[in-house]
Amino acid sequence: MKYEYELSLFVLQKVFSFFSAVGSSMIVSQVSRSKFNRSKPQQRLILCISICDFLASIVWLFNNLFMPAGTVMFSSGNKASCEVQGFFVQLFLPASFIYMCALQLQYLLVIRYAWNEKRVAKIEPYMHAFPICFALATAITATALDLMNPANWDCWIAPYPADCTASYVINKGGTGLTETDCIRGDNAEIYRWSFFYAPLWAACSHEWKRKCLR
Repeated sequence: MKYEYELSLFVLQKVFSFFSAVGSSMIVSQVSRSKFNRSKPQQRLILCISICDFLASIVWLFNNLFMPAGTVMFSSGNKASCEVQGFFVQLFLPASFIYMCALQLQYLLVIRYAWNEKRVAKIEPYMHAFPICFALATAITATALDLMNPANWDCWIAPYPADCTASYVINKGGTGLTETDCIRGDNAEIYRWSFFYAPLWAACSHEWKRKCLR
């Protein structure tokens, strides 16, 4: 059963990553090759979203080359390659959904408040700066803190070993431990929420709010 599960995960990951990369690359090509599309703030934001999605898909497409040997089927990487993948995953995914949030904000300003493209273009640099700076800062921080470890099917923010006890859990008491037994990735759950899940939910909340204001 474990072999069938790992084989299915390996195949499906490759298939979906491949088609995701193809779809994103088509959008990148369509926008970047058209002077008319490149002149529009909306299309530039879509271009950035697609670039992030394309690069994340490529990283996942070659996932087994990054994962340390023995962690997933056909894996042949090591600790260094795992950290590289974790860095890029944390770089591209938050940037993608924060860019998506910026795109929704652009729609809100244009449709609800009747902003023209020239006015949107004045705040567009901030729409690029925030997702890039947030993603880059969190990716660098997570890597520097040794948080990038095997996380089920890819390398990302995770404790190592996977079943170790984090410091914040020990501080609550009742574990019988005085210090963490995590070799790397101590308090990974806190960083996952701070660097990914909380911003993701904030982006979703922004989208729900935008729809309610329409």
